Amino acid sequence: MTNGPVGAAAGRPALEVMDLVCAYGGVQAVDGVSLNVMPGECVGLIGPNGAGKSTVLDNISGFNLKHRGRVHMFGTDVSSWPMQKRARLGVARSFQAPRMFGRMTVLSNLMVAPQRQPGESVLRVLAGGWRNAEQRHLDRARHFIQRFALNPVVDNYASDLSGGQERLVELARSLMTGPHLLLLDEPFAGVSPVNRRRLVEHLQHLSRDEGIAILMVEHRLEWVQQLCSRVLVMALGRIIAEGSLDEVAAMSSVVDAYLGRRK
Repeated sequence: MTNGPVGAAAGRPALEVMDLVCAYGGVQAVDGVSLNVMPGECVGLIGPNGAGKSTVLDNISGFNLKHRGRVHMFGTDVSSWPMQKRARLGVARSFQAPRMFGRMTVLSNLMVAPQRQPGESVLRVLAGGWRNAEQRHLDRARHFIQRFALNPVVDNYASDLSGGQERLVELARSLMTGPHLLLLDEPFAGVSPVNRRRLVEHLQHLSRDEGIAILMVEHRLEWVQQLCSRVLVMALGRIIAEGSLDEVAAMSSVVDAYLGRRK
């Protein structure tokens, strides 16, 4: 199991969101959302299209700072922090469409992930020691390439990968940063059945065995069922239900949100 970042404490949420509000023009995309995720927990965020799920991830990750409310990570108030500063605390975010460096190889995509690499600064290069850091990153990248069975495509350009391979590379690249909190936006979209099973196994290992907290937006409920001990249902910018997938699926408010209000 991974050790938590500075500020983490036993029994404290990895992520705590309080009264999050975000609007685009006259559209209230997020309207008073509060949630928490504990270390080692995988929580599903589900709901119909347009419910505000991806906007919540944008606000939590710092990708969009135009929001009100509070975001705490490992006991630290990060509400005003930009995305790169939150990442240094141990947060990694994926998007609906994987964001690859298309003209770089799979190995290179992983190697650019760690922050504050010695080679990024002239002063650090002159101070020496960058070769040792580079070797550590290379060893770590090779570990994840082996772990995610990416050896056959390690020298391929990212632009030549299948959708499922892109998802695996994206997850491997996120792990290169040593995250304690993963924010995943539709991680199973465009993934083949074989790679879906692999992805489920990897995510189960990360939460259960390595103690990484995961908040996952996903429309494919069969994968939510396998991964998430707790599910939050969003509709019209609000959390309308919470519980196991079976519990929320039986709630009339959830059925109404997905299928339209019954007469």
